[in-house]
Amino acid sequence: MNGDTQQEFSEIIDRFITLHCRVGAGLSITDKALFPAFRAFWIESASQTQHPALLGQFRVELAQRGFRSNGPKRPRWYGLSLHQLTVLGELTDT
Repeated sequence: MNGDTQQEFSEIIDRFITLHCRVGAGLSITDKALFPAFRAFWIESASQTQHPALLGQFRVELAQRGFRSNGPKRPRWYGLSLHQLTVLGELTDT
């Protein structure tokens, strides 16, 4: 991935977190719930840019921002959730 593509990807991650996520202690979300929401946002935001390793790079970017997960295969991310899941609380997979 070239530098411009990496910067664009990082900016899209930042926008996704700002617009669609709640960040804070006590929050968590499964990769299975978080990534499809990001993928839809990615397609909407960067429809002309293909990304060869979207899931892997998404996970790297979250880790670089200080979010921790509990495993490599199907991780649960700690410190964030999607807004709609946060509102629903116990009724969802947060």
